[in-house]
Amino acid sequence: MSDQIPHTVAFIGAGPASLYGAAKMAKAGHKVVILNRDIKPGGLAEYGIYLNKYKMKKGLRRMFSKILADENVHYYGNVTVGEGEDADLTLEDVSGLGFGATVVAVGAQGTKWLGLDGERSKGVYHAKDLVYHYNNLPPFSEQEFAIGQDVVVVGFGNVALDIVHWLVCEKKVNSVTMVARRGPKERASTPKELKLISAAIDTEEIDAEFARIRENLVDLGQDVQAVRDDLLKFKLKEVPLETDSPTSVKMRFLRSPSSVKTDENGDVVALVCDKTLMTPPRSEGGRPGVKMTGEVEELACDTVVFAIGDSIEPSIGLPVDAEWGSLFATVPTPWEGNPEAPRYMVWDPATEEPRWGTFVVGWARKASDGLVGKARADAETGVEEILGYLTGKMEQAPADSVSIEGVLGGLEALLTERGVDFVDLEGVSRIEAREKELAEERELPEYKFGSNAEMLALGGRASK
Repeated sequence: MSDQIPHTVAFIGAGPASLYGAAKMAKAGHKVVILNRDIKPGGLAEYGIYLNKYKMKKGLRRMFSKILADENVHYYGNVTVGEGEDADLTLEDVSGLGFGATVVAVGAQGTKWLGLDGERSKGVYHAKDLVYHYNNLPPFSEQEFAIGQDVVVVGFGNVALDIVHWLVCEKKVNSVTMVARRGPKERASTPKELKLISAAIDTEEIDAEFARIRENLVDLGQDVQAVRDDLLKFKLKEVPLETDSPTSVKMRFLRSPSSVKTDENGDVVALVCDKTLMTPPRSEGGRPGVKMTGEVEELACDTVVFAIGDSIEPSIGLPVDAEWGSLFATVPTPWEGNPEAPRYMVWDPATEEPRWGTFVVGWARKASDGLVGKARADAETGVEEILGYLTGKMEQAPADSVSIEGVLGGLEALLTERGVDFVDLEGVSRIEAREKELAEERELPEYKFGSNAEMLALGGRASK
């Protein structure tokens, strides 16, 4: 078996999982080549955090810049890997360049929908697309999202609250109604995110909603007053909004969306919901179950935003787990080198064999699971398995990698042949330097270019 060091490893994507995984791989002495769809690195840490959390983003950028500056790490932005017309390279193209392993760390690029009648109507959006839009990620930054005055947001996690935050403090719409299948105690959001929008909550509406769902909460043994006070604790403390806003925030619990109602022009007029009841958890400490009551409610609105999580992106070209459907298939048996950990090597259900040398980490392995810290932990655990493969500790060892010079030469030749204007780390630095200058000139806390054309003019290889 081969234990050649260093190997050259490809990382697809440049979000937290990819970057932290690349750092651990480089520290082990291997060469890393990062291929990123976006021009700038960072992934959701750059384009998924709420737009005014400047301090958090600055700290992550500093950490990521340090990783990318490692002499063992090489960065190529504006390179899309996958299948279909929009892809610059396929996974087969990448593996053909001579990498010892390929690590897919593209996050959860797919959008999760419920399959409801009317959910693809104009005026219906996915939260992730809006987050990308207000964070100036091309091409979402250049797309029009016609937000009305009365918006329903489906979901009660942190992303849903980010959307509500934006609607209240930036768009300043007339009303936002949050919809959840379970009760207020079962919400998935953190207090920190709820705090930012609490001043806009319509207390009378909340009290009316608690009156409607009170019996079900009591049946589950919940202290209704305590649940209410916890939901409204920042409202009761009179924590102000970041900016004055006329928006009224309402909430509907025990509601499961069933369809989006439109008028004769195709415009949204209501979200139709089935009323639900929570049932006792099947196990101690588990979440309550949900059952339909047969009753229906229409929530009048002109815009619907689904904030119900993301999914894997099937266009990357990896086999999907037959049982779960929303996960890429990974080897079903434990790795003896770390038997308690999940598996990261890709599995092909058709051949019932591993795809030797191909791995998934972070949200590409398990979509929408945790935040930056969890993505880092997952990637670093995954790298342990990848290192086991590279050092010949598995049934099949890797072929010897092509040298880093050979890989980079082949990659750049292939990208040039296909007309891809890629951006290296030097190009990213030029873009970020100009953004900093523009922010200072305009007295803004931050400035981001909103189009790839602007960034490529500054940082693309063709601009040199």
